[in-house]
Amino acid sequence: MDLQAAFDALPGLTERVAQRRMAAAVADALSEQVPLLVHAPTGVGKSLGYLVPIVAAGRRAIVATATKALQSQLVERDLPRLADAFGTTSALAMGRANYACYARIEALVAATRLAATATEEAALEVASWAVDSETGSRLDAPPGVRDDVWDLVSTSGEDCPGQKGCSFHQRCFAERAREQAREVDVVVTNHHLLLLELELRAMSDAPGVMLPEVDVIVVDEAHRLADHAADLYGVTVTAARMGRAGAAADAAAKAAGMRTDWSRRLRGRYQELAADLYPGPVLPGGRAQATLIAALTPLANDLQTMIATLKDLGDPDDEAAALLAARRRLRALSRDLGRLTTPGAKASSGPDPPDRAGTNGHDPPAQSGPGGAPGASTVAAAGSRPPGAGSDLAVWVEEGRGGARVVRSALVEPGPVLAGMLWDRVPAAVACSATLAVAGSLGVAARTLGVADPATVVAASPFDFRNNALLYVPRAVPQPSSEGFQAAAERELVSLVGASRGRALVLCTSWRAVESFAAALAQLPYELLVQGDDVPARLAARFRDEVASVLVATRTFFEGFDVPGESLSLLVLDRLPFPRPDDPLLAERGRRVEAAGGSRFSEVWLPAAAVSLQQALGRLVRSETDRGVMAVLDRRLADAGYRAALLSSLPPARLTRTMDDVRAFFAV
Repeated sequence: MDLQAAFDALPGLTERVAQRRMAAAVADALSEQVPLLVHAPTGVGKSLGYLVPIVAAGRRAIVATATKALQSQLVERDLPRLADAFGTTSALAMGRANYACYARIEALVAATRLAATATEEAALEVASWAVDSETGSRLDAPPGVRDDVWDLVSTSGEDCPGQKGCSFHQRCFAERAREQAREVDVVVTNHHLLLLELELRAMSDAPGVMLPEVDVIVVDEAHRLADHAADLYGVTVTAARMGRAGAAADAAAKAAGMRTDWSRRLRGRYQELAADLYPGPVLPGGRAQATLIAALTPLANDLQTMIATLKDLGDPDDEAAALLAARRRLRALSRDLGRLTTPGAKASSGPDPPDRAGTNGHDPPAQSGPGGAPGASTVAAAGSRPPGAGSDLAVWVEEGRGGARVVRSALVEPGPVLAGMLWDRVPAAVACSATLAVAGSLGVAARTLGVADPATVVAASPFDFRNNALLYVPRAVPQPSSEGFQAAAERELVSLVGASRGRALVLCTSWRAVESFAAALAQLPYELLVQGDDVPARLAARFRDEVASVLVATRTFFEGFDVPGESLSLLVLDRLPFPRPDDPLLAERGRRVEAAGGSRFSEVWLPAAAVSLQQALGRLVRSETDRGVMAVLDRRLADAGYRAALLSSLPPARLTRTMDDVRAFFAV
């Protein structure tokens, strides 16, 4: 189908120059089988910018997003339009934990015949819904189901025994959803599931395993993909994870008539040994690494003993579900401890074989693949690893609640992993985002995502930022490092919120700043909402409904925040959104950049700040009629030598240094 004819077939669609340019680039990438990177700011209409050329070319696609909000937009708004116009079929693919599990429901009913807790009573109500449900999906469940309730009626890829170990396999909601997804034109999923799927394909050299084989893969919100890969292919070890592994082993032993206490012993031993770990980075060859190895090696030995014990309990060809789950958990944890305790060890170009908990404690699939495709057990038995250059881990220790130690790690450079699993294996792959370019270039994105010589499109925003937005950097506020910064910033904030008549979101770099700014704003006659006073969803709803309200929060609150219209007319950042200087992953990346002769500031910190600023200004103006001011109370945005790199990454809002301009803007 001709691309122009495809767009013309969509009723009510406003023609957008940038969207048509993007669509033409996607069509060319499909035809020429080349990778494509697209920077498409809010308002371009990037979803239809890639969906229409894919459908017009008669291709099947996987679309992976970072947020549920975008998944909902695709499934509820964009794809139904294509279904009406072209008969396009689609499905949403989710992880196993998003579906009710018949085996878990049966176990819950058996365990509550005599008595049930309040949580179990609530779970039994969900179970009653599930057995009559067509989908068993949490999206279709009664509203308000808490996580702890859902956990009682669902399972994870790690705990699912798969076709061989589950009598409900033929009725399984997750399996039915997966089979249905194999027949549709467009499958929508998340980055996590896509990365696991690519890993399985690389290890088994098989087509679709969890997700169907398609002609093109689209990664939307691609500015988050590298971070997701770094996290997924890292390792997390906690006392709770040790306890869960021990509990799975206890359940398997009990089924075989043995009495064990591995859960309590493993958890307690971890807490005892990890008490010597000091929070902070674990650098190769340093004292912290030696301490970490000394703490984790005895635990690794304990796990090997448990694995050997379980090996004698049953024939691998005739295993009980509990034994399958226990072996999977123990092997996962043992491999992860091995990655952390082997000095100089390199991480694989993807996760370890997914018969385990997935790296970082995430859950891989456990079932055999439909239609003869190899599943996790087959892949693990093959013992293969995906191709690609190895990249080692950044490792650090965190202090959790009550002083508990948490060992974390992440892949320092996920680019080579993504090159081997995505770009080299899926020629027609598209990565797009509203915030992918830095200073008008996609070079940083290409390096981060591991794609060589991609086709590129950097689209301009269709919104009139010159007239509808203002960027304010006050002269009166000193450098953030100055003692007088906070007091001056508070005075400036009070004036700003007065000028905007409320309607303001204030984002802070620390909880201390949240408290300080909230106290300064308490004198104003506007409803004051503060992060921590209620759950984020309700705070966002109240902010949206109470037009004159002011919401003060940390920067993390902004992720997924979407309030178009008058309620968000003023966005205030207390400082430039540089990453935390003590971020262990970025610190390790910076260390390696400098070791190679580069600048950690210009190659790591500055691009991250540029993307964050783009996201902020992009959220302020969400439609052609939105108007607003973004105030950055950090004079470095206008004064520092690197200001050009940041300002050139932003839409063309006018920069002002005077409060009079802000008052005049809001007076219109």
